[in-house]
Amino acid sequence: MHKSFWKLWQRDQLPLLITYILLTSLVALLCYLYQLPMTIFTDLLRFSLPLLIVWLIATVLIAKRRQALLTRQILRADFQPCSPVEEQLAAMLAQSQRSYRQALQTVRQKQREQTDQRDLFAHEIKNHLAILRAQAEEQPQVPSKQVRAAVQQANYYLDLLLSGERLAMTNHDFHFQWLTLTKLAAAIVQENAALFISKQLVPDINIPANLRLLTDQKWLHFCINQLLTNAIKYAEPGSVIKLVWQTDRLTICDTGLPISSTDQPRIFESGFTGQNGHQTTKSTGMGLYFVKQVTDQLNFSVRVFSPNDHSTVAELIFPPDNIS
Repeated sequence: MHKSFWKLWQRDQLPLLITYILLTSLVALLCYLYQLPMTIFTDLLRFSLPLLIVWLIATVLIAKRRQALLTRQILRADFQPCSPVEEQLAAMLAQSQRSYRQALQTVRQKQREQTDQRDLFAHEIKNHLAILRAQAEEQPQVPSKQVRAAVQQANYYLDLLLSGERLAMTNHDFHFQWLTLTKLAAAIVQENAALFISKQLVPDINIPANLRLLTDQKWLHFCINQLLTNAIKYAEPGSVIKLVWQTDRLTICDTGLPISSTDQPRIFESGFTGQNGHQTTKSTGMGLYFVKQVTDQLNFSVRVFSPNDHSTVAELIFPPDNIS
């Protein structure tokens, strides 16, 4: 039984025990003062002590039974605690119920968010595949450029979907290793070549060839890809997108739609698209949200801002110990 139960039970029975000790002590004192036979005192103990022990055992059994009954009743409205033990138990059960309801509400909220995310990404993937199918039905041959663009967008949302599911898990498969940033950045740019070509954008990578970072390659790839995809999405056609290393951070800069001052505080919220998302109608509002979750868990940070009215800068900032 829980230690707190015994403490409360002892406190509940303490007046009885003190009274018994005082009475028996008084009898012993009277026998001593008046030269009475001590058999009076010993007989008192012999007959009263077993009764006291039986009484104490009975109170323990009754308290345990009421504890079980109280647990089954789950604090019915008409329940009235009759002792400190029951009062404490009632308080503990009430607190447990509150904690359970809060935890259940949190789990249900996360499940609803995950369901909404899955539906959103599945809808986006279906849209791009439907566009590709419509083109195939209208034309005998679909240009490879359009096919690559549709497949690229479908892969983008599929990556978001899978990454969101992995982030929702309690045990993430993080694997830290030293990696060469310039190779990773070049590979990500190559993966998005179809998007660069479709908008006539020019990538400009300026990262030291010997720069290495200690982090999880898969999740860093995800973060850079999300920030680069956002830059491509909002960049002006024919402009340059720069990937530059500065001291302790990777900077991705584009010339396009800036982030409004009213949107800036909310850009990392789940599902927030902002003015740019409404203008382009291509935003789910989940990319930056996932990036923020990843960076919080991998011990580096993300910053996105617009220094002027015609550009946006995204930064991944790393701790000095993770840079070589």
